[in-house]
Amino acid sequence: MKDKSILIAVTGSIAAFRTCELIRNLTKAGHDVRVLMTENAERFVGRVTFQALTGHTVYVSSWDEGMVHIDLKNMAGVFAVVPATANIIGKFAAGIADDVVSSTYLAVTCPVVLAPAMNPGMYNSPAVQRNLATLQADGVVLVDPAEGEVVCGDVGRGKIAGLPTIEAAILKSLVESGRS
Repeated sequence: MKDKSILIAVTGSIAAFRTCELIRNLTKAGHDVRVLMTENAERFVGRVTFQALTGHTVYVSSWDEGMVHIDLKNMAGVFAVVPATANIIGKFAAGIADDVVSSTYLAVTCPVVLAPAMNPGMYNSPAVQRNLATLQADGVVLVDPAEGEVVCGDVGRGKIAGLPTIEAAILKSLVESGRS
């Protein structure tokens, strides 16, 4: 089987800047990485940055080029959301498809890896924990966030996991799926 791409979805969190280094590491290791992002993610890192890192078009809208979520689904070996906000986690758990990231999530048949990043109060809220439990029951791989201080100064679990941990989860899922 031909190697499949690693799809990285970036959502609107200050942790989005960390995704640049993750993508750089994966591409330097020889992986074909494709990026899609929510409109809110562009408030933190622009699509031009990800285009430069991957050499590919970055998708922000479902209307960018036809039925982009289906095209992305067909090339996906693994679908990773780094960082995964409370908003996107809720959309995934509820089956909402109102942007390119949530539409692609519902369409993919490959492994899905989520690396949540948010305020500790948000992460520990019953709603987010319920949504994460639903996604894990659906087979989504969760890369638990780290304990620590987040940008607003709050301390607790919610800080994005270390990049080596996220990268290992992505590559493990890719290998286990037989799509690498």
